Parts: sequence; structure tokens; C-alpha cells
Amino acid sequence: MIELYDHQRTALNLLRLNDGFALFMEQGTGKTFPVLFRMAELAGQGRIESALIVAPKAVCESWRDKIRLLSDAQREQLACIELRIVSYDMVWRRKEYLDAVWDMVVLDESHYVKSPSAKRTKACQKICSMAYYRYILTGTPTSNGQLCNLWSQFSCVDPTVVRGHVYPKCLGGDSYYKWIERVAYMDPWHKPYKYKDVAALQDVMGDWSYRITKDECLDLPERLPDVILHCDLPSRTKKAYREMARHSAIVELDTLAGNSLTRSLRLRQLASGFLDTENGERVEYPNPKLVALRGLLTDWEGKVVVFCDFRHSIDAVSGLFDEMGMGHVILDGRQQDKGVWRRFQEDPEVRAIICQYQSGSAGIDLYAADTIVFFEPSLSSNLTEQARDRIHRIGQRHACSYYWLLVGGTIEHAIYKALLGYADFSDALFTRYIETYCRRERLL
Repeated sequence: MIELYDHQRTALNLLRLNDGFALFMEQGTGKTFPVLFRMAELAGQGRIESALIVAPKAVCESWRDKIRLLSDAQREQLACIELRIVSYDMVWRRKEYLDAVWDMVVLDESHYVKSPSAKRTKACQKICSMAYYRYILTGTPTSNGQLCNLWSQFSCVDPTVVRGHVYPKCLGGDSYYKWIERVAYMDPWHKPYKYKDVAALQDVMGDWSYRITKDECLDLPERLPDVILHCDLPSRTKKAYREMARHSAIVELDTLAGNSLTRSLRLRQLASGFLDTENGERVEYPNPKLVALRGLLTDWEGKVVVFCDFRHSIDAVSGLFDEMGMGHVILDGRQQDKGVWRRFQEDPEVRAIICQYQSGSAGIDLYAADTIVFFEPSLSSNLTEQARDRIHRIGQRHACSYYWLLVGGTIEHAIYKALLGYADFSDALFTRYIETYCRRERLL
């Protein structure tokens, strides 16, 4: 039987007091069980006959796993209701979810509905507007201080329907554009850059959400400082990298980067030992990261998590582990079994899991390992921090280590610097990096 920690009991009591509420609890503090306890209570009392849980695809299996850990009585109570678990990608595509009336709706990792114009956001708003109990969960309600992310999330917690549109009553019942004009100063691109009354927004969050961090509620082992494993860019790769950075093209391969996004992508690929050309061909380069990873994990004891951004990198790391005789599993967009991470947790023969950031950074437990290797950096600080927390959570007994494989003289160091400041690697930062790189190249 699951015993709740004090902070989880506080969360459960707040859910009992509020039909619509947000658990903005940091990753690893255990948001799922208070919600399942509340759901079982409501089912046992006959107050709900149906419930819908919406979560990222990779997290859906985690909910089923948590349900299996409930007491026999709680599972029997949930068996008496129609309980469906569906991904955000599916919920807006299927009428069986969109048009049904659910007594209770749970949105896990609710930052997935932070964009007011997204189809999944509108679908979730509609579903929540018809539900009696509405609970949302995320450790990152705002990304990089963007309080504008709260509007659509709170429209699912406290919805009001105005002429067929769903707005958050607790934020004044205004449309997104009216609300953002009222609470924020806008830049020339009509995006908020500063907020007028942060205290008022914090008051709303205080009334409608419960926020707690791991430092406040858990006696977890420490997170050790990052360790950078510097890799040298091979001479063959260096020539192609210089051409792409300085001229947005590689003449030898007849490939051109038409915009900064593509140029940044090509530079990141080169740092990871490959390049996808315009005509769909893939050019392989020597990959020093694989050499560094082999050196790190030779004679390794215990388990390890590896995060990659590119599928090609995932395949390369998998090939290396095969050569080393290191049992492993993969969790990425191609993996049909989204609960494969449980094998990593439970099977002593599975010593490594290779995760793509989007698939493995949220809603799963990887505390069987106390070490993460970032094979390449993500552009998103949010994904990066969530990835870090996969091992630093309830159940971890050892200090957590983080290794970064960064290729010297490349864009990766600029990305990592941004991530250290909890910032995404933006187009402006890329422009600044290119200017610095080209100045440095002229001096050499």
C-alpha cells in the first residue's frame, strides 16, 4: 500500500477542497498519487462515473503503472468507473474523447496546453469546461518566466464559456488577447516582455494551485555539479563546420542552409558526427563523442541514462552499447512500447536507457540510475531540467551525476551556456554565436 508523504497529503487535501485545482509540484515530488487517491475516493463515494487522464504519450503508461501500485480497495473503486488514459496527440483527433462528458478530467504535464491557439489546447479546454472535477499537474507551469503560459492552463482549471469560447474565470474571464494586453507590456512583435502586476498573478496562483519544490519537501541526495567531457572536432569535420558557419553552405556537398534555423541544425549535426544534406543524403563524419562515451562507460558499474536530441545519435549510441555488450533499451518517438523504461528500472540486465528529450524528459522514473550523460544538448531549458529530474526524484538514494559531451569550438558550448542560465537557445543567441565565431575565425 502506498503511504503518502506529508506534502502529498497536503496536495490531496487541497484537491478535496477544490473541484478545479493545479498541482504545480516540481518534478520528482510525486504529483500522481494524490490525484489517483482523490479519484478513487470520488469513485468510491459514487460522485464520479467517468474520468479522463490526458498526458504526453510517453507518460500514459506511467499512469497505468501507478494505478497498479494502489491498494486493492482503491483499484476496485477505480474499476467501477470508466477510466481512460489518452495522449495529448490523440485527444483532439478522436470524437470519443472530445464529444464525451467526463465527470473528472486530469491534465498531466499541463504545460503541453500553454499555447492558446493549439488544437490540443482547445480540445482540452472544451473537455474541461464540461467536467465537474478538473485537475492539472506540472512542475513547469511557466517557461523562462513567461506568465502568459498560465492563461490556457487556468482556463482548464476554472473555465467559463463565452460565446462558444473557453476562458479562465479566475483570470477575469477575458480572451487571451484582452487579458495579455491588460497584464503585460508588449514588444513590437506583440509578445509580452514584462508584466504589470506580478503580485496579482501570484495571488491567483496561490488561490488555485499548490507549488512545492524538492528542496522544500524531500530529503533527496544532492545533485553534483556538471562534468564537461570536452571532445575535439576532427579535422575533416572542422572544414565542413567552418564553411557552414561562415557561408551557410558546404560547396563540396552542394548543400545550402537557407535560414538560420537550418544553419543551426546543420552545425549541431556536424558536432554529433553527421550531416543531412538538402537532397536527403546523410554524410557520416568521425564522431569523437562515441570515443568519449566508450571511455566513460568502460568498466562502468551500475546503470546509466543517456539523453540524445537526434535519432541518428540514438542509433549510434545503441550500436556502441551493442559493441560493448551493454544491455539497453531505447525510448524515442519510434518506440511503440512507451513503458519500456520500466524494464530499465526493474531488469538488472538492462544497464542503460537511451532517451530522446521529447520522449524521456517527463513523467517517468529513472532513479535506478544515478548518472545521466547528455550526448548532445537540447535547445530547450525546460526539457533539459525535466531530463535532469528523471533520476533526482523520490526513490533515489545516491548523489546524482551529470556528464555533458561537448565538442570544442562548436555551437554546443553556446547552447550549454544558455541552458546554464535556464534560457532556451534562441535565434538571437544563435546570431550572436555566429558573429563571435566569425570574428574568432578571422583572427586565426
